[in-house]
Amino acid sequence: MAKDDQEANLVGLLKERDLSIYSPRERILAAALKLFVEQGYFNTNVPDLSRESKCSVGSIYHNFKNKEEVATALYDECISAFRTALHESLQVNSDNIQEAIYSLVRSFLEFSEVNYQLSRYIWLCRHNEFMDGIIKHPTMVGLDPLGRKLTRLIKNGIRSGKIRDMRANLIWTILFGLPLGYVRDWFDGYNPDPPRKIADQLADACWRALKA
Repeated sequence: MAKDDQEANLVGLLKERDLSIYSPRERILAAALKLFVEQGYFNTNVPDLSRESKCSVGSIYHNFKNKEEVATALYDECISAFRTALHESLQVNSDNIQEAIYSLVRSFLEFSEVNYQLSRYIWLCRHNEFMDGIIKHPTMVGLDPLGRKLTRLIKNGIRSGKIRDMRANLIWTILFGLPLGYVRDWFDGYNPDPPRKIADQLADACWRALKA
């Protein structure tokens, strides 16, 4: 199964009647996503993963050294899916900086709502000691396709006078901080409206804070 397909199907994989079409690794990661989010990392053990994934304990240890390695691999899959979605959102009208900013913020919020468990896991890991020193910042600029594309867009926006000339950390805080703050509060039950419902408003707020 292709990587993008694997990421997209992790959540619904365990609902399939025939799990044999999926590799043990895919089934283990899907089980880990469900259990880590629903009952917590520390309340999940390898026998739990075995039962949920329909994989033997031996198969789990064949694919991963321990539970920590399962958590790390799952986090990498979730981050890859998240950043791929953001990068794809920049492929449409990417030369128009305002439309690109709107599209990026909308994609962030849509991904968080549609991929609820994946997103919960991404932000859950930001606060748990079991991933300390291992996790990567989900919204770091980075040198992957998203990072390169976004850096180029922002630099061009500043040069053309469409975006305020600010330090990079301030730009990223505005661009990602607003949607992230909303999503986290939504996960915790403080924001009643789903992210996609207020996507245009937050995208407009981000643009107004960035534009020259």
